Amino acid sequence: MEIISRENLIKKVGDLKMLPFVAKKILETINDDNLSFSDLAEIIEKDQAIAARVLKISNSALYGLRQEVNSIQQALLILGLKTIRSLVLSASTRSLYKKFGMTEQKIWDHSIGAAIAAKMTASGLDGDIGNIAFIGGLMHDLGKVIMNNETPDIFTEVMMRTYNEGVSSIEAEEEIYGYNHAEIGARVAEKWGFPSVLLQVIEKHHLTGVRLEDIDDPVAAKGIACVNAADCICRALGIGYRDPDDSIVLHELPAVTYLNISRDRLTPLVEKIAETYAREKSVFE
Repeated sequence: MEIISRENLIKKVGDLKMLPFVAKKILETINDDNLSFSDLAEIIEKDQAIAARVLKISNSALYGLRQEVNSIQQALLILGLKTIRSLVLSASTRSLYKKFGMTEQKIWDHSIGAAIAAKMTASGLDGDIGNIAFIGGLMHDLGKVIMNNETPDIFTEVMMRTYNEGVSSIEAEEEIYGYNHAEIGARVAEKWGFPSVLLQVIEKHHLTGVRLEDIDDPVAAKGIACVNAADCICRALGIGYRDPDDSIVLHELPAVTYLNISRDRLTPLVEKIAETYAREKSVFE
């Protein structure tokens, strides 16, 4: 089987055809601080399926609101522009899959788990890190979706090696393709106009050759740490995998150390992530 080059793959999917209209409009407005609540609500309401998913996620335990949210306008007032933008992108991600079989279900389940785990790991951190962690967790394996969509037969080899031989996805992809999902996801997201902090999260979430302490932007470093920790927690729990991975020592992870999460806090956090994922994953369907 002929392997598509990195450059040709990025070029092939680098336009916005994969994303629904609402997600495209959201990306166009992501740096527009003058956008009004009514303007954004009008954009979102053009796609009733996405609007419904945004409301479902807004009303989930992830946001812990004390009142039920019944409209996009109300969600905007309570959660704010940046959070709603993140939720729209989250609600749009399932449309990126060209088909939906067992492979796609595993990637999807893991992405949902990572989004939930990253958001919960970011609890208590400053500013927008919770939003960055949430969307970063959901989009961290964008490159896998793209590689599976465009080269399903070849990507099946990656999945077989990952599940049957215990080889990491990065290692299997490098051996088979000559590149990996983290770089593909980051370059495509760059073409789509994602903010630079999310590009860093997508590209560096495996911490391959990366020290969190060396990243100049503390927001990006914390976002990457949250997603890396979430990714590992999901593997340890078996979310999106055949079985839990008992070999992962979570309290020794560089991301956990960087975020200063103590062992006493980590154990109940992992338990709560497992419970929340089991309860809330259906809101993303």
